[in-house]
Amino acid sequence: MSDSSAPATRGDLRLEIDLAAPPARVWRALTLDLGAWWPADCYAGGEEGGRAIVLEPVPGGHMKETWEGGGGLIWGTVVTVEPDRLLQVHGATFPNWGGPNIWFGTWTLREIDEGTELTFEESTVGKVGPGHLAEKQEGWGRLFEALRSYLAANPSR
Repeated sequence: MSDSSAPATRGDLRLEIDLAAPPARVWRALTLDLGAWWPADCYAGGEEGGRAIVLEPVPGGHMKETWEGGGGLIWGTVVTVEPDRLLQVHGATFPNWGGPNIWFGTWTLREIDEGTELTFEESTVGKVGPGHLAEKQEGWGRLFEALRSYLAANPSR
């Protein structure tokens, strides 16, 4: 039997976005209101109208999708929570989703004159193929633009 496994690799990405909202509003949108702005085409499964995405902002909580009929998936487990400032989540990607790998995501909120600077850093270890980071960068970028739109459309939220 031959060993056809490739060595583990690591990929890192960093995104920054300035948002015209104070850190407390951005924090609420990232955690308690995640499902209000998450784009329909960013769900991993389920049918529109019968699915939800939530982030439980407590250590050991989950970032997860639930689907009508009892299905769903866990995007990751919450590791660190510093309200209005820092959120860390780690998750695993199975082979059918491009893995196996483990990802570590850190969202940092910093107050600036115009609102909040949101920085997202992700490190992925394991199978990190060509185009993996570009795909992740594009996906997280789309999510942050959806967040920006949500905050602008809901100034009292």
